[in-house]
Amino acid sequence: MQEGKGKGRMVELDDQDWEAQFAELEKTDDLSALDAEANKAMEAELNEMDRSVEKDAVDFDDFESIWKGIQAETEHARQLVNEENYVEGHMGDLDQWENFDGLNTQSVRDPAMGDYLFEDENLFKAVTNPFEEGVKIMENGGNLSLAALAFEAAVQKDPNHIAAWVRLGESQAQNEKETPAIRALEHALKQDPSNLEALMGLAVSYTNEGYESTAYRTLERWLATKYPSLIKEALSSDAEMGFTDRHLLHEKVTNLFIQAAQLSPSGEQMDPDVQVGLGVLFYGVEEYDKAVDCFGAALASTESGVSNSSSQVHLLWNRLGATLANSGRSEEAIDAYSRALALRPNFVRARYNLGVSCINIGCYTEAAQHLLGALAMHKVVEQEGKERAREVVGDGVSESQLDNMIHQNQSTNLYDTLRRVFGQMGRRDLSDLVGPGMDVERFRGGV
Repeated sequence: MQEGKGKGRMVELDDQDWEAQFAELEKTDDLSALDAEANKAMEAELNEMDRSVEKDAVDFDDFESIWKGIQAETEHARQLVNEENYVEGHMGDLDQWENFDGLNTQSVRDPAMGDYLFEDENLFKAVTNPFEEGVKIMENGGNLSLAALAFEAAVQKDPNHIAAWVRLGESQAQNEKETPAIRALEHALKQDPSNLEALMGLAVSYTNEGYESTAYRTLERWLATKYPSLIKEALSSDAEMGFTDRHLLHEKVTNLFIQAAQLSPSGEQMDPDVQVGLGVLFYGVEEYDKAVDCFGAALASTESGVSNSSSQVHLLWNRLGATLANSGRSEEAIDAYSRALALRPNFVRARYNLGVSCINIGCYTEAAQHLLGALAMHKVVEQEGKERAREVVGDGVSESQLDNMIHQNQSTNLYDTLRRVFGQMGRRDLSDLVGPGMDVERFRGGV
């Protein structure tokens, strides 16, 4: 898993790792080494699990033993950090790390995102109810950039529209634009410090960007808001902290979430959002097997929450897929991504992740098909976005304006990944056709 900024990212596999991996494969032409090399690139630590991700296969009777095991491990960690010279033995002189701008330094600093920066051109400003339009776009699995513009227009019309700020953050995060997502969600919390949806969204975005300490404090705030009876002492301060303090904060917040999980009378009645928060905590320290349990429990819960709501559950399946993939369990990841796509067929990121997991197990033909499918979906989403924009703002909009409005993030390495997959298949003829503006239909029947 990638260190530093984006460490523990929960929405996708690391595209840059595939660059190095394919380059190595081209040098060695050793296809049988793909699984091992891919897992090494992601720094996976495979712990064999006997629990299925299928809802009906989650064994909730074992959760009590899981919690006890987790608590035993954290108690062991507490003893380690209390041992004399622990920091010196593991980190050396901390002064040499203070100004280091390389690996994992964001985790000891608070993010300084600043104010939200609005797009200069936004045709939704002329729409009577842009918030309603944005909600429709999101619920229909439409163009995320278009939805973000609608929500931008909504908060510009009414800066106190908290729901619009939250939706703006969600749409930007789903479009993999974490900085504007964080800015929007932070603005929502300024107006409503108890907004649970904004707090959880921020915790995930902070984790994705490597701001671990801030993510832990945000999860602690979420828990204090929803389960105030569990908080027996003052919330953690915003002061910068070093390695040991950050570890202790993670342990503290994790234990609080475990206590919240234990409040549920039975497994299927577990609060799904508590499970997601706990999964985020485990994911951030690469405890993938435990994170898988938590995300699986959230999906299996019969209780209503934000994370398993109809507008969010496809994201949770994708998150589970990413966690499984990072733990080296690509076959199970493929099932999770497929579940996400069954719920949201135009979910481009899940289709791309599905292709990457197929690469991970050496299924190149299937990988190529899924990557081509991701490109085709991307074009469909953009075209539907244009049509929707015309419906909303009328005919007085140029094609270039529409292109600027609906540009939706896609992996910059998607074309390179597809090109090299074709290379591994021995299809240089197809590889040469891959690039921006390519006609996906030209590949129909050729893969």
